[in-house]
Amino acid sequence: MGAGVDAATLCALIRTGERTMEEEKWKNVIKRYYTPEEQAVWRAKKSEMAKEAGFDQAGYAQAWSDLAGRIEAALPLDPASNKAQAFLDEWNKLLEPFTRMATPDMMKGAARFWDRMDEWSGEVKSPISAAVWAFMKEVGAKRKAASGA
Repeated sequence: MGAGVDAATLCALIRTGERTMEEEKWKNVIKRYYTPEEQAVWRAKKSEMAKEAGFDQAGYAQAWSDLAGRIEAALPLDPASNKAQAFLDEWNKLLEPFTRMATPDMMKGAARFWDRMDEWSGEVKSPISAAVWAFMKEVGAKRKAASGA
């Protein structure tokens, strides 16, 4: 008779299975919004980003989750407030690895994808809520208007 599986191993197997299932769900959502060619560009760029020295995908995802949680907890908040603008600075800093490698079309496509969150948010676990996305767009618009751009 074989040895039993310890709790840590069982938990690791469950987490791996959950991650795999979530990745498949995301792939199914992405297929609806991006052509196979666009998906290939995204994969290549994501691979470039992952090769950056010191880039930690799990840490990056956690940083987004943490920021989104803090923004969500602060709502409602005046988009022109110092706190909202500080959130935008932090948001933009987190976006830097993406903005360094993304093409203008990728940036536009990503914004369109998140704008349509209501169509897919029930299918996958999103790192940000629709409320946070809408708020951050408003914060960015306030900053742009204030700068006269």
